[in-house]
Amino acid sequence: MKKIVLVFIMIFSLGLSAVFAEDLPIKQKFTNSKPTYANKYSVVKFFQDHVYYANQNDLSNFIKLYAPEYVSNDGFKLESTKDLFTHLWKQYNGIHYKNKVHSISFCGDTATVNVSEIASAAIANDNKRGELRSCVDVIYYIQRKGKSWIITGENVISEEILIAWGDAKSVAMFLETPQLVGAGEEYSAKLYIAPPSGIFAIGSISSEIVSYPQKPQKDVFKKFAQDYSLERILMANTKNTNEYVVASIGFTRPTMSSATGLNMNLSGYACLIRRVNVVPKNNYIEVKSDNKQTK
Repeated sequence: MKKIVLVFIMIFSLGLSAVFAEDLPIKQKFTNSKPTYANKYSVVKFFQDHVYYANQNDLSNFIKLYAPEYVSNDGFKLESTKDLFTHLWKQYNGIHYKNKVHSISFCGDTATVNVSEIASAAIANDNKRGELRSCVDVIYYIQRKGKSWIITGENVISEEILIAWGDAKSVAMFLETPQLVGAGEEYSAKLYIAPPSGIFAIGSISSEIVSYPQKPQKDVFKKFAQDYSLERILMANTKNTNEYVVASIGFTRPTMSSATGLNMNLSGYACLIRRVNVVPKNNYIEVKSDNKQTK
């Protein structure tokens, strides 16, 4: 009897050893999940490479930082992302990027990273010098690849873009929109400007779904109110995609000429863009109503 028990214990011990031997990789998973200096540094270094390749317009090395299965919250996959940056860097040659890693959350061989990104570029239009500025707050989803990482997805939380030429560069402007709306719901977009004395302005507000290539809507310009504000009520799309609110402003400096009289030539132009993330309608949320009547 004792021999049988000893044999059983030996077999059981060998079995446990085999199980623990197979489960040893779990120790590495727990180690990788810890916010150690080495783990944090590897992520920060990765995003330093990300912005470096972007500033060099090095599309080959830049796109290698993305996984083949990459997808964004706008539905952009690897090929469309590659085309987008190719077109962007051709259109705005010399665009400069800066980024900052705000937070990192580790889980085994994956991590979630909150990054803010700022881009700027000098542009020209009809012999008028202009500028482009953008500010994006984004959540990146990354996965370990050797000693570095690779981007598997991203979720853009907020995005603001300003393009301005001529007199528009000296005008304070602000576009106010919600960051998140439900599909098919109404929301308000408000534009505020503060033009210097002697400059007149007209403005337009429209919305466009996030697509590639972008399909701009027709501008319908209107006069600003007395306080130089402009508001439009928009309807969020029901196409299961996010959208942009686009405000366009034209500036003029009226001049008098003995030959032609009053001249109202365009002296400046601005385009402000803000992202609005659209939440698709969820038909599987149940709200129980209380039918009890109080006496």
